[in-house]
Amino acid sequence: VVQLRARLVSEAIAILQGGAPLFIWVQFLALLSAAAFNLLLVWLLVVRDKPRLRARGLLPRITGFAGTFFGVSILHLPVAPLNLTWQIIAALLVMGGGAGSAIVLAKLGKSFSIMPEARTLVTSGPYAHARHPLYTVELLTIIGTAIQFQQPWAALLALMVVALIYARTVFEEEVLVEAYPEYATYRARVKRFIPGVI
Repeated sequence: VVQLRARLVSEAIAILQGGAPLFIWVQFLALLSAAAFNLLLVWLLVVRDKPRLRARGLLPRITGFAGTFFGVSILHLPVAPLNLTWQIIAALLVMGGGAGSAIVLAKLGKSFSIMPEARTLVTSGPYAHARHPLYTVELLTIIGTAIQFQQPWAALLALMVVALIYARTVFEEEVLVEAYPEYATYRARVKRFIPGVI
């Protein structure tokens, strides 16, 4: 994180001094977006509502915590030397995932949760099209972030995050079905991540 902060500061200085090439602009925006996304997750912990029901056992809690914060470990790796094309792809994924997260979180509001918990059942907006749209856009951010850091380690960490996210959905849905019996009907008609696909 110290390395990332130093990189962001040096690139911001280069941009402010003028004459920074397009690559520096794109890399700065992508890395800043990745850091901002992780800070957003921390902030949401502070403002969320009290849960109505929580998952039982230690495994759902470990999965929820690890699934949320394991992606941050990618930021501890050295930044990868990318060409402009890959840097633009990474930036688009991270910024697209960040924008998507903002849209989904606006609908989810204080129902945001890290652990498998039920606060309020949300089935409208993005949730009318996918049961876990926040995880879908989070995956875009994780992929875009992983592209920017040392391989193959960043890719392996990203794959672990994907597995943890899937496990989180399983535990969360168990809690939601118990707290809200109507969730079973919703689950039967709405796909998990991508409308009409999966």
